[in-house]
Amino acid sequence: MQFGTFVWPNDPEIFRMKFTRKVTVAAGGNGLWTVSNVARLGRTFECEGVFYGSGAYQSVRALATLHIAGNPATLRHPQWDPATALLSEMEVTEGPGENLLRYKLTFIELPPD
Repeated sequence: MQFGTFVWPNDPEIFRMKFTRKVTVAAGGNGLWTVSNVARLGRTFECEGVFYGSGAYQSVRALATLHIAGNPATLRHPQWDPATALLSEMEVTEGPGENLLRYKLTFIELPPD
């Protein structure tokens, strides 16, 4: 997997892709309701995994740099089409061993040009 210049040293353990559609629901006549299709929203990509070994902290620092910069980049997964996305959330937990960092990342897809 790859996001911009960052290439995962080992694949995430979990990868989720969520499709969302914004709708409005309103009360209608005769005790029924109406549903309006407002828009398709960008996909959300979530991944969880572990960085381990001597490069674990370097991997986290590289992702943190991309998160802080806040620039869109191409998210590539070997089984899915590439998407232009932002790294919107990043959580890192140390341990229990040395050079073992568990991460959770969330990316949000940007609309096409």
